[in-house]
Amino acid sequence: MDTTYTSKEIIEMAIQAKGKGVELYMTLARNSENYHVSQLFAELAKDEERHKLQLKKWMEEFDTKRREEAYPGEKALYLKALVDANAFNCDTTQKQILETTISEEEALQAGITFEKDFMLFLHELKQHVATDEDSHTVDALIDDEVRHLREMFYLKEKVDGK
Repeated sequence: MDTTYTSKEIIEMAIQAKGKGVELYMTLARNSENYHVSQLFAELAKDEERHKLQLKKWMEEFDTKRREEAYPGEKALYLKALVDANAFNCDTTQKQILETTISEEEALQAGITFEKDFMLFLHELKQHVATDEDSHTVDALIDDEVRHLREMFYLKEKVDGK
């Protein structure tokens, strides 16, 4: 069955994913060997938290039409499962990070992987949006993730001595 999502639903999923990103980046910040890498992840965690708040405000602007649910909370559980199933395997990464201090390269790679997975998630959802306005919503989210990737790749080049 081909499902379409409204901007509000996409934003709800993005908020859940951003929450996972905040947790991942805080863990990376605490456990990175390199001060500059640690600082970048602390800033990215703050940025993700700001994005979460921005997304929540943005969601309030959308039409509040509600679909019927088979049981209370059905949609919320579905959205959580969708986010969990879309390569946001942060729990495993966090567990690994907590067991040992990781190198700057490993920390940056974990952040890059999260951002790329989130962008793939958004690109997949973009195929199922209901309107052009919804498509623009997804594009704005993708632009933010591109900026995060640029910051991490820039620091990765500095760390690698390029």
